Amino acid sequence: MFQTLILVIMRDSIICFLFFGAVSVTCFSQESRVTIRSGAGYYMDVFTTNDGPIIWLESGYKFNTGFNINGRLSMSSVDWKIREGTFEDYTTILLRQMADFTFSRPIKLKGQHFLEPGAGFKLKREYFLKPDVTNIYSGGTYYQYTTYSEIIWEIGFTIYIDYYYQFQNNFFLGLRADTNIIWALGFEGLTISPLFGFRF
Repeated sequence: MFQTLILVIMRDSIICFLFFGAVSVTCFSQESRVTIRSGAGYYMDVFTTNDGPIIWLESGYKFNTGFNINGRLSMSSVDWKIREGTFEDYTTILLRQMADFTFSRPIKLKGQHFLEPGAGFKLKREYFLKPDVTNIYSGGTYYQYTTYSEIIWEIGFTIYIDYYYQFQNNFFLGLRADTNIIWALGFEGLTISPLFGFRF
C-alpha cells in the first residue's frame, strides 16, 4: 500500500514536471511560435463558376522542425440561379462552412519576405438553398410537395500558398491562394484573399 502511494506520487510528480517544463519552454522561448491570421476575399466554385465572398480565421503553432500545424475556419456564400422547377431563373444562395487542418512551412525569400506553402484535410458543410414545389397526383387527389434546402457534408484536401511581408513587430501582411480537392469530385473551390496576421 505504501509502495503504491509512493509510485503514484512519483508518477504525478513526473507528469507535472514534464507539463510545466513544456509550458515554460513555450512561454519563455525567444522565438514566436503561435500565429493568428485572417482574411476576407474572393471565392469561386470551379464547377459552376458561381462566386461570392469568403471570410476565414486561422491559428497555428510552430514546431522545432520549422513546420506549422494550423486550424482554420472559413465561410463562403455563393449566389447562383435555379435552372429548373417552379423557381427557374430565380437567384438563391449556397452557404459553405469549412474546417481545415493543415501543415505548412515558411520559406524566407529575401529580407522579411516569406512564402509559405501548406496542405491538409478539409471538412465541409454545404447549406444548399433550393426551393421547389412539386405537384403529385395520387388516388384522385393532387398534393403539393415543397422543398427548401439540403445539407451536404463532404471531406477532401486543401492546398494553399501564402506570400507575406513580416514587419519588425511580428505583424505580417500578404496574399493567400487556396484550392480544395473534394473526395470523389476533384478540384472544387478557389480562394484568393489578402491576409493579415501576427506572431507571438
